[in-house]
Amino acid sequence: MMGLLTATALAVSGAAAQQGAPTPVSAPPDYDALFAQMYQRPSDLDVSFKFAHEAVARGDYEAAIGALERMLFFNPDLPRVKLELGVLYFKLASYEIARGYLLDAIKGGNVPADIRAQVMAYLLEIDRRMAPYEYSVFLHSGMRYQTNANIGPNGLQVRALGQDAILDPRYGKKPDWNTFQTVAATYAYKLNLRGDAIETSFLGLNSRQMTQSRFNLGLVEVTAGHRVGLGQDSSFKYYAIGDKVWLGDYSYFNALGGGLSARTQLGGLGLVEGYVETRHRRFSDSNYFPTASDQTGDLLTAAILTDFRWGGVHWTTRAGYDSNKAIADYNSYKRYSIDVALPIEFVLPVFGAPHAFVFAPTVGFSQANYEAPNFIVDPVIVRRDQEYRYGAIFDAQLVDNVGLRTQVTYTKIDSNLPNYRTNNLSASIGPTLRF
Repeated sequence: MMGLLTATALAVSGAAAQQGAPTPVSAPPDYDALFAQMYQRPSDLDVSFKFAHEAVARGDYEAAIGALERMLFFNPDLPRVKLELGVLYFKLASYEIARGYLLDAIKGGNVPADIRAQVMAYLLEIDRRMAPYEYSVFLHSGMRYQTNANIGPNGLQVRALGQDAILDPRYGKKPDWNTFQTVAATYAYKLNLRGDAIETSFLGLNSRQMTQSRFNLGLVEVTAGHRVGLGQDSSFKYYAIGDKVWLGDYSYFNALGGGLSARTQLGGLGLVEGYVETRHRRFSDSNYFPTASDQTGDLLTAAILTDFRWGGVHWTTRAGYDSNKAIADYNSYKRYSIDVALPIEFVLPVFGAPHAFVFAPTVGFSQANYEAPNFIVDPVIVRRDQEYRYGAIFDAQLVDNVGLRTQVTYTKIDSNLPNYRTNNLSASIGPTLRF
């Protein structure tokens, strides 16, 4: 259940997200010739610009800055050159100098719209990076319909004590509506401009079923840790984790643990982040789930997240591994999973004003291999599950930071035991708020 609640994507957008240093490559054959021509013809702006372009390509930002500043000496009215200088100083973490060039780039009334948009994105990112703290909050609520809200098997013929049996129809798959509210918040207190920070996060979820009240769900997760910067493009973090989950309005489990994560920017391609987390989960029996405590044990999770852009294509991935060791060995398992999303971002005029939209088709797969047979189901067969996930998310901006999210997901589980063969179509809609 926790794996399904884990975010599978990292949000990286805007021009400021492209701040990573490009991978150094060997100098092109004409680099030295361009350098010589630039000093022989210092007023030839074309030569200086070509040299600056080649210097950036090989990661020599200082040389590129020298060439561009020389161009401004001969012609100070070059907003694109000022933009390039602002970007280069930004990449070198010289934010105040970068701000000066960026502001100069949009002075006057003849600035192209694309330059103004890029400058504003970088100025916002500079303000964010130089602020002593930063935070984000995402709120989402709405209604959801599910064709299999109780995760019941597809058919009533199941296995019991190793024999074919007919399941009581009361426990077969049941459709239901629910209302839900989610909140995800992060806060970082910055210790320096290198990237060191004290970070905390909060995740909360509440859902109330219309008829299947035994599946009312509540979740709270809190993390707190120390991020250590490794230059401007990389960092690692060690942190503590606390979880509390309610199911059917009863305490279901609580957990304590910790994790270690590391992230880096791969040039202009995007972000990669990996993490390893371990939790000790203590489950509690209840009237609805009298054997829940058999799941008590340790859960180890490892995953790699990516957020890449190449040309006009944007995609995010999560590849994960879970190892669950429970008191009852038939609840212990190893699970491998992969999820991919393809966010498509576009702007359309609505009622005379531009509004942002994101459409993100998603697909995922998991395989879970359990350690031992459950004698209540079948004393010989060890459970093996394969889960397929298909869906899409559509986010529409309504006014400023208020939006509307619609999500449709189809989940199918193929198992070697009929008790666990399920499918579920879920559709939800509701407002979002970001700040």
